[in-house]
Amino acid sequence: MTTHVFTVVLDRPPTDDELNALFTAGCDDAAFGTEAGFPIAEFDREAETMADAIASAVRNLDCVGLVSLRVLDQDLLTLADVAQRIGQSRESVRRYVTGDRGPGRFPPPVNPAREGTAFYRWSEVAPWVRHNLGIDAPDSDPALVVANLVLQARQHRNRVAHIAALTDLLTA
Repeated sequence: MTTHVFTVVLDRPPTDDELNALFTAGCDDAAFGTEAGFPIAEFDREAETMADAIASAVRNLDCVGLVSLRVLDQDLLTLADVAQRIGQSRESVRRYVTGDRGPGRFPPPVNPAREGTAFYRWSEVAPWVRHNLGIDAPDSDPALVVANLVLQARQHRNRVAHIAALTDLLTA
């Protein structure tokens, strides 16, 4: 077993009774607190994979009525963040995005139609950087990326008619 370290952002701080219930249920590998004003649970969870660790932690939190909003990751970045990670200027990265530099086809932002700051997924940018620039850019843990998509989907599942049509896409 491997110990996986991750932080879950919660909908609210747990009560003392909820903390006791979590501890009694074997969830003694978490520390609860706040980060930037948001309630969090920091886990050091033993599991075969990161996906198993996150899923078991979310199930533990579910049992006491806490809602897991997201797992903290470093996947969403601005151009300045990308530039810092690859050791280049923001302007050179902006030119990769526009196609004025490099081979083109830079991954699109996650918010292309919005004015203001654009955000990019490191999980999409890192492979482009490795392939096109030859820079060693480590991947985001895909389990963190998918966990956040699943947690986001869980928050909306009761508002989507015939959600099974969409959840079936996961197994397709």
